[in-house]
Amino acid sequence: MISKNNITRSVKTLKQLISRCESYGEFDEDGSLRLPVEKTEYSFVSISKEKLVDYESGGMTILDLHQKLEEKMGDCEWSDVSIDIQMPKPKLRTKIF
Repeated sequence: MISKNNITRSVKTLKQLISRCESYGEFDEDGSLRLPVEKTEYSFVSISKEKLVDYESGGMTILDLHQKLEEKMGDCEWSDVSIDIQMPKPKLRTKIF
């Protein structure tokens, strides 16, 4: 999923990208721009309704269930990788009145 800060949503041209990043002070001393990148992979963990009912009747908490499901993640098949290259966010400028 593309975030609202994805470069394709934030600017229309390379000139806009350069201008915006210059105004944000994002170019380092070498003149390089470091863009934030998020990589997300997706999979599914299955659990039956009967198992959930058993856990609930045994007093299991959501945190306990989360930990149990995390243990099953090693068996998952990961796919559908998405990459989101984002615009740097402007640095907050504080004004002293």
